[in-house]
Amino acid sequence: MEKLNIAGGDPLRGTVHISGAKNSAVALIPATILADSPVTIEGLPHISDIDTLRDLLEEIGGKVTFEKR
Repeated sequence: MEKLNIAGGDPLRGTVHISGAKNSAVALIPATILADSPVTIEGLPHISDIDTLRDLLEEIGGKVTFEKR
């Protein structure tokens, strides 16, 4: 498994484009816990894993909204 270490005191900012595949989605959603500001993830697949992760985030105080496009 590849690992990326980031050293320094500068905060990371910007936009990352990642495919909406199941494997990336189930990693990205828990990673949003680390963010200090709202996170937008577009193109998530409609699968039960996403619903489960949404429920878990809401249970620990997160706010999750889905917008149909």
